[in-house]
Amino acid sequence: MNKLLTDPVFRVDTPEGAARLNLADLLAALGADRVDSLPGLQRHQEDAFHIFLCYLAAAVLAGAGREDPGQDERFWREGLLKLAEGNENAWTLVVDDPTEPAFLQAPVPQKSDFAAFKPKAETPDELDLLQVAKNHDLKMQRAHACDAETWVYSLISLQTMTGMMGRGNYNISRMNSGTGSRLRIASVYDSGLGAQWRSDVRRLLAYRPDILAGGWGYRADGIVLIWMIPWDLDSPLSLSQLDPFFIEIARAVRMTSTENSLRALGAGSAGVRIAAKDLKGVLGDPWTPIVDDGKELKAWTVMSRFSPKDLRDLVFGDERLRIPFMQRPDPARASHSHTLKLSVLAPGGMGKTNGYHETHIRIPGKAAGFLCKPGPERDRLASRSKESLTKAGEIQNRVLKTALYSLLEAGPEKINFDKREVSAWVNRAIECYAEAWARDFFPRLWESLDQDDETARQAWLEYLSDLAWTVLQDAIDRLPLRTGRGYRSRVRAEGTFYGCLYHLFPSLKMETAHDDRDDFGH
Repeated sequence: MNKLLTDPVFRVDTPEGAARLNLADLLAALGADRVDSLPGLQRHQEDAFHIFLCYLAAAVLAGAGREDPGQDERFWREGLLKLAEGNENAWTLVVDDPTEPAFLQAPVPQKSDFAAFKPKAETPDELDLLQVAKNHDLKMQRAHACDAETWVYSLISLQTMTGMMGRGNYNISRMNSGTGSRLRIASVYDSGLGAQWRSDVRRLLAYRPDILAGGWGYRADGIVLIWMIPWDLDSPLSLSQLDPFFIEIARAVRMTSTENSLRALGAGSAGVRIAAKDLKGVLGDPWTPIVDDGKELKAWTVMSRFSPKDLRDLVFGDERLRIPFMQRPDPARASHSHTLKLSVLAPGGMGKTNGYHETHIRIPGKAAGFLCKPGPERDRLASRSKESLTKAGEIQNRVLKTALYSLLEAGPEKINFDKREVSAWVNRAIECYAEAWARDFFPRLWESLDQDDETARQAWLEYLSDLAWTVLQDAIDRLPLRTGRGYRSRVRAEGTFYGCLYHLFPSLKMETAHDDRDDFGH
């Protein structure tokens, strides 16, 4: 199964059961909402494949002057061939002639240039993003089935999502540097692969005029399939040659076949395939937020997990972080409940990764109504969210952390915050507190919509103080304390906790006193 347009390469779970489909059939099935899942697709590959299919479909529809993604397989097959100027090789995984394009594989200008290609991968996961293979505890070369589907997914992941992996192995243009990341951030109103794909394709088409007029120099009749153009491993393509929905290839790769298996060959390039380094990933990609530091614009890079501040800034559109087009509310459903989905493979340096991270934020209809338009309600909610982050940090750093150090140092007269052996235990406990309130941050923010500012502030402080107290008690039960000083450590730590808490937030002391009076019947 080598020809994507005619061979049933992709395994698909449908309402009628398991099936295998070619690429044109898959697009038709997505348009008809007949795709429940893609069993062969690994989780870290889902974003790359979704974006690939969206750009592909939107380019075909734009070329045909249509807007509805619900087309039959004949339409998609003809449209995909048209993108490839009628050359079926562009949709074939293995093409013996290196001067012809193959799927996500650029041709060489002359056959003699193919001598630069050397063995690169014997298995699909060896070809896939190296950082992912390491970080997800996947052993290199573990995939021995080596069928066309697995190679296709790995090729898409490598060619459209990769960072720089040393000299000759350069990154994609849609990230801000070789150690950047490519994010997928979108507001999702419907579940299901087909519904999300159709929604994003429609929104891409609506966004197309803005990209064409955005100053990048894209052409409405520009190149979509970058692998159609011969690559001498030196000369880059300019944005003025490209369609705004271009699908890039970052690496020089060619697939070959033996009697029983496939393998990939690769060659180093003199530089990036697309000349856009100075733009730092700001290329109009609708899934990527843009950072504006007042000096320059650059695609946002996430180096680890999404922090609560990052998420808050995205939800409210902080001035330093411009939200991507796919996150903007659907005009037809602006006040409907939906989910903000964020995912990224975080870079960790050359050949390393800080993991694949995914976050879902459920936004109820009432909150969505406030967020979609400027006004006092939105401003009040934005201000409350920022203050809530500040309070969570104050209780962490000025209350809980101080109490934990007091606990582990056996209640000294003066706490030493520089003890490394103590800091490690403290940081573990702090992480438990931070992870817990971060999970509850948005749900509790939405619950406060009908509350006045003071009521909402007090409820959040009470929640945080109760959570911090629980974390302290857990630390008392499980952390190593000095022999013979367990009671002193606990008493001093609890006293430090409440002393710091009430000093910072006197309203909590008043609330506690009120509760105590109630307990005694006063």
